[in-house]
Amino acid sequence: MQCNQTLFDNVTLVAVLNMNKLYMSFGSFATVTNIICILVVLSTKQMRQKYVTFGLLSFGDMLNALAMVLAGSVRSQLIYDNSFGTLSTFACFGRPWPYFFIVGGQLPAFVLIVMAGERVIAVFKPIFYRTYVTTRIRAIANIICVVLSILSLLIGILFSYLNREVCTSPACTTIGSTGRPYGTLNYSLIVPLPFLALLLSIIAYIGAKRLSVSKNMARELKKVLVSLVLAALAVILSALPNVILWGQGVYWNVTIVPYMYIGFCCNSAVDLFAFTFMKQDFRYRLLSLISCGYLNRYLKLPEVTKTKVRQNMVQNIQ
Repeated sequence: MQCNQTLFDNVTLVAVLNMNKLYMSFGSFATVTNIICILVVLSTKQMRQKYVTFGLLSFGDMLNALAMVLAGSVRSQLIYDNSFGTLSTFACFGRPWPYFFIVGGQLPAFVLIVMAGERVIAVFKPIFYRTYVTTRIRAIANIICVVLSILSLLIGILFSYLNREVCTSPACTTIGSTGRPYGTLNYSLIVPLPFLALLLSIIAYIGAKRLSVSKNMARELKKVLVSLVLAALAVILSALPNVILWGQGVYWNVTIVPYMYIGFCCNSAVDLFAFTFMKQDFRYRLLSLISCGYLNRYLKLPEVTKTKVRQNMVQNIQ
């Protein structure tokens, strides 16, 4: 379908170019931080087993950050080529960033639920957790998160094709490239799920705090705090901005909408700082990688850090 080209004045194009520079800057920074997280998780077998879910969270956030970089760079190039004009919904979905926005928005939301749910089970059903929540079960849960995100993306492609006769803005937002019905479905996942993850984390934190008289539960309290912080930041930087993005142009018109995308992107950059600050073994492994192993002697770490998880589990069962 051919849409009538909508001309934008120079003031609007300059504003779009300036915002695209912010998108590329924040997106590049968030992408780098998540790549670092993934490298740390993949660096040893122990880190892969212990932080596989966190690695998946960082991967999803990396996709969201890449979407920001692609959106900023491609939109700027279209403006310079005098091709920044109205196009059909299906043609809009042909841009690279809507794919990354959908998966990069939904996958972290699913993973946050898995992380919070695991902490709830670990606090209130410790014997069940140690017996049944194995590495295989975690892998299955992570695969389900990925499959759900991909299925949702396929549904988005279908909706985009069904709305192919509709003309939309060259910004090619998720709603613009798929239509409002699927856009509402997308936001109904990435908005409530972080709130639910936060609620589960609060419940787990209260339970762990009440039962923290044991040494094992004191360790569990630290894990719950990490999940709680990540969920709270996701609510502030992701869920709340997406509420504004969903209703923009229909229920309200606010001028800060472009900055909501930046907030969404900033949420993708918090993983590295949260885990570096709150998880000692992650922090030490990061410093070891940065120094190419030189700091191991000062951190009193071997080349590959040993784990005592199985030993602790056996002692607890006894």
